Amino acid sequence: MVIKLDEYFTSKGYLYPSYLIAQFYTALKTKGFVILSGLTGTGKTKIAQELAELLDDSGKNFLFLSVRPDWRDSKALLGYYNPLNGKYHKTKLLEFILEAKRDYEQNRGDAKPYFVLLDEMNLAHVEYYFADFLSVLESGRDEDGFTREPLKLHGVDKVEEEGIPKEIYLPPNLYIIGTVNMDETTYAFSPKVLDRAFVVEFHDVDLEGYPPETDEPTLEAIESLRRTILKDLKGPNGKFLSRSKDELNEAVREFKGKHLDYREILITLNKALEPYDMHFGYRVVDEIALFFKSTKESEEAGIVEFENDDEIFDLALLMKVLPKFHGNRKKLEKPLKEALKLCLAKDSGLKVNELRSADIVEILGDWENQKTNFRFKHTARKVLRMLRQLYEIGFASFS
Repeated sequence: MVIKLDEYFTSKGYLYPSYLIAQFYTALKTKGFVILSGLTGTGKTKIAQELAELLDDSGKNFLFLSVRPDWRDSKALLGYYNPLNGKYHKTKLLEFILEAKRDYEQNRGDAKPYFVLLDEMNLAHVEYYFADFLSVLESGRDEDGFTREPLKLHGVDKVEEEGIPKEIYLPPNLYIIGTVNMDETTYAFSPKVLDRAFVVEFHDVDLEGYPPETDEPTLEAIESLRRTILKDLKGPNGKFLSRSKDELNEAVREFKGKHLDYREILITLNKALEPYDMHFGYRVVDEIALFFKSTKESEEAGIVEFENDDEIFDLALLMKVLPKFHGNRKKLEKPLKEALKLCLAKDSGLKVNELRSADIVEILGDWENQKTNFRFKHTARKVLRMLRQLYEIGFASFS
């Protein structure tokens, strides 16, 4: 019996849309830094915990951290040197990173993937306590897979001799996941944060189908899935998240060569957004192309399944372009409608410029029938929800 990742989650009693599991897994494989946003109680934490447990049931490859509102810098994550007693105050995260690094240095392609979950990541200013990580994660990777820039810890020789290095280069087998709940007690993400992550939204709830009913997979099937995922995460070079600039360029060239229509859509969208200063840079194109390549690899491995290429591109747009939309009606109405136009199916008779709040509510309320009007239905549905919010309260944001 061969099972896919969505079937595994269903067998554990979780009800996620199939595309959402595929989206989460391939985003994590592609980027290594994923933010899970959306409704509370939809399984954002559990999807990360269960994936980590599937890959190592000892639990040693998973670290759960609850973000506190008083975090102002990286000390809560990485610890600090206290000159009064000459000691370095370690944290669980620092020890976890050092263990992941040791594992990778000793075992390379046979190392385990390690997962850090920052729960309710936006209870504090992410730009404050996570700033060092954001910079390091975007520094690129060297030929061994480590980040090109390190996290600076201290400058004391004695502390280094006691086992705490002065700086640490993040290994490629370390994955960071943040969960987000938006309310009056939390902070909005800056473009800097959103630009450096894949944002996956948990919105769909199927109370009628919950809890799911399915046959229990055999131990052999679960073990086969585990081995396949580990091989897929490590990639052909056994270096997990390591991506050279040459590899990125090759992914972009392959994307442009095989999918000229998607390339034209990105160009058209960027030109439409430019007058509103909402256009995107090269990194977005790189990551959409790399996400596309990653999904194809994972589909061929039998881990996940997407409806078609349009859905892959659709989800990439949703994760990498829409999270930056944030503002009032004067700022967002026209850009959102420009994005919606590019989501339309060829035979759609929908007149986007004439849409009003009541029309949007009607479309969303009859989504199963209305979604045929859209080629990129995931992005379209989110744009419509943001437009509805814009008309109702005069302001909209992705989360």
